Formats: sequence, C-alpha cells, structure tokens
Amino acid sequence: MSAPPDSSYGYHIVPLALAWDLGARDWPQPQRLRFANDPANLIAVAGQANQDKGDAEPARWMPPNHAFWCQYAVQFAAVLRGYRLPVDAPSAAVLRDAAGTCPAG
Repeated sequence: MSAPPDSSYGYHIVPLALAWDLGARDWPQPQRLRFANDPANLIAVAGQANQDKGDAEPARWMPPNHAFWCQYAVQFAAVLRGYRLPVDAPSAAVLRDAAGTCPAG
C-alpha cells in the first residue's frame, strides 16, 4: 500500500524563491534549472513541514524537529556556498547555533 500523494514529498533546503531573492535571478537558465534539481538541495519531508517553511530563511524558520537542526544547518550552508549565495546576519547566526548541535568529531 502506498502513502497518500500529499503525505511526503521533496522540498528545497534553500527555497527557490529565497535563492531568487539572493541572486539566482541573475543566473542563466541552465544554472537555475541545475539548482532547482540539485539533490544536495532536496530532501523528503512531510507536506505540512514544507508548507510551514514556505520560502523562509533560517532566521524565520527552522525544522520543528531539533534533532534535524545539525543536518539542516550544514546542508543549508553548503548549498549557499556551492552556489555562491549570500546569507544575512540573522540567518548566519541561526545556522551557526544550529551547527553547534552537531555531534563532536
């Protein structure tokens, strides 16, 4: 038996609308398409979590599951770096704090 179609789906760690505002609007079409389909920027989530997040940056939204903060912060920062997108100071602080939840090692 399969799950209902709206129960879980992929979403962008760095939302497309946020990336657009951070500079993706200046990218050529092939780069925008690569970003939209980049597995490093996609994760399967429950539908409600994606709706709650919308196009928010980390200063406005973090996953409700605190156990996921480390992975989310590291992945969010890696995508920004990989595409040379900036991060605002409030979001940088939130990402730093969330990365602080990562296990030592």
